[in-house]
Amino acid sequence: MASEPPAPADDDRGDVVDWMRTEWAESRDSAELEFATTMALLRTHQWVVRAMDRELRSLRLSRNAYLILTSLQLSDEHTRTLGKLSKYLMVHPTTVSMAVDQLVKAGLVERRAHTTDRRTVLATLTPAGMTVVEEANDLLAGVRFGLASVDTETLEAVIGQLQQVRRAVGDVETGN
Repeated sequence: MASEPPAPADDDRGDVVDWMRTEWAESRDSAELEFATTMALLRTHQWVVRAMDRELRSLRLSRNAYLILTSLQLSDEHTRTLGKLSKYLMVHPTTVSMAVDQLVKAGLVERRAHTTDRRTVLATLTPAGMTVVEEANDLLAGVRFGLASVDTETLEAVIGQLQQVRRAVGDVETGN
C-alpha cells in the first residue's frame, strides 16, 4: 500500500507550519524558530506514524511491539534487557514490560531472567518473532515508511541534521 500524497492546501496560506510560525511570531517575541521546528517535526512524525500503523495493523502489531521486535532482531543473539529496550525506545519501563508480555503471549518473544543478575529481565526474539518482524520490515520497506515521495538526498540530509539536533539536546544513546 503506497503512502498517500500530501493533500493540497485548502486556502492561500500555503504550508501550515509556515502559517503557524507567522502566527506565533505575531503573538510572541521568542522561540519562533524552535516552535516552527517542533511543529515540522511533529507533523512529519504523525505522517510516518500513520503510514507505519496502517501497515502494522495487518500483522496485528502495535508500533511499540514492532519497535521492540526490530530492536531484538538487530541485537546480538536477538536479546536485550527490558531496561535497554526502554532506553532505546524512549518509553517508560512499564510500557516495555506490558508490550513484552503481549509479545510473549503471542509467542514472538521469550522473557527470562539474566544468568548473572537475577534483577535483570531479558527479552529474546523467538523464531516466530523473527518471521513476523521480517514480514513487518518488508511491508514497511514496501511503503518506504511513508516517505516514498522523498528523494534520497533529502532523506540523507534530514538524518544528518537530526543527528546534530539529537546530539545538541543530549540524545547520546549508541547501538551497543
